[in-house]
Amino acid sequence: MGRRGQNAQSGMTGHGTALAKPRWIGQRAAHPAPFPGPDLTMPQIQAETMSTRETMHALVFDGVLRAGVLPRPVPGAGEVLVDVSTCAISRADVDMVAGRRSVEISPAIFGHQFVGTVCALGERTDEKWLGRRVVGQTVPGCGRCGRCRHGFTWQCEEGLKTGLGMGLVDGAFAEYVRVPESSLVEVIDDLDDEEAVFAYPVASILQALEVVEGEPPQRVLVVGDGNMGLLATFMAHATGHAVSVLGRHPSRREVLWRSGIGFIPVPDDALQNPEKLLPEVGDPYGYVIECSGRIDGLELAARCLRPHGRLILVSDHVGQPGARLSFLIRSEIEMVGIGTGPLGPAMEYLATQAVDVPALVEHRASMREGVNAFERASRRGTLRTLLKNKYEVI
Repeated sequence: MGRRGQNAQSGMTGHGTALAKPRWIGQRAAHPAPFPGPDLTMPQIQAETMSTRETMHALVFDGVLRAGVLPRPVPGAGEVLVDVSTCAISRADVDMVAGRRSVEISPAIFGHQFVGTVCALGERTDEKWLGRRVVGQTVPGCGRCGRCRHGFTWQCEEGLKTGLGMGLVDGAFAEYVRVPESSLVEVIDDLDDEEAVFAYPVASILQALEVVEGEPPQRVLVVGDGNMGLLATFMAHATGHAVSVLGRHPSRREVLWRSGIGFIPVPDDALQNPEKLLPEVGDPYGYVIECSGRIDGLELAARCLRPHGRLILVSDHVGQPGARLSFLIRSEIEMVGIGTGPLGPAMEYLATQAVDVPALVEHRASMREGVNAFERASRRGTLRTLLKNKYEVI
């Protein structure tokens, strides 16, 4: 177990300060009811056969999410086979299952935020990877396009066409996944799997914080108190910024206040009657990080900015009517979009123990219980859900 895993079990923060966890953090709920759930319709189909050396368990989507047994993939040239330990359910995964994102292959295996061990090598791969614990960049760099040549390999023009687990190439909601060698990043020894799997969202937030210019503390407002919102909040706070959160879940208030972070509850009619909210927000902010994934959250974020302030978009807004572009233009603000950044710096950040990321895990389930886990993860306000191979549901 890594150092941070020990801290998580003892209830300590990364700085060694005791922190009593509220009910919404780290609590394992009772076994969920089967589908259909409130947001998705995905009846579970149990496989009738056990996996063998030539097969594997996986979650497969062909219009319906199913648990089944498939042939074990074989790595091709320039690829490795990874024995998956842990894979997080992201908002993008939920959106694809719900039909809010396009899926180019069918059947498809989703899951792009994974940790595992390299167990087999394809041709023309380096033997050093065998047996190493790794994560994988969602977009593999080709090394030839303009973006790769300028160092932006995670935005590779060719790689964006083959994003792992994003409905283009099969992902890691399975016992095994094929990964391009060029995508691999080794996990630092001191990190356990539940910490390392946060490399993906941490990479995005690190990019967002680079947009915040000037020495800390800068006044930063985070819009949204879900997975990404809380991670952005704690990372910005650890950097030394003066952070407040605009959110819809009052249960978050206590833990945020104990950390010296302000919480501003959002009324249901905030967009129609912003005059009720803006006095609570106070002076306009120079930086707002939008993590709600909602169009009304985007417009509220713009209202909280001063002219020429920066609106940093971490969440996208798929499957929703567009924001009023004219309003955003008249607000005279700068908008910066954030994708998934490089995983290497994210891994190094996690090793600093600046943020207790395992405290943001709300549910854990075995991969075979993945359909029910998806139903949980689809509920608004649910924190991190992890699917794990070789995991016994308690």
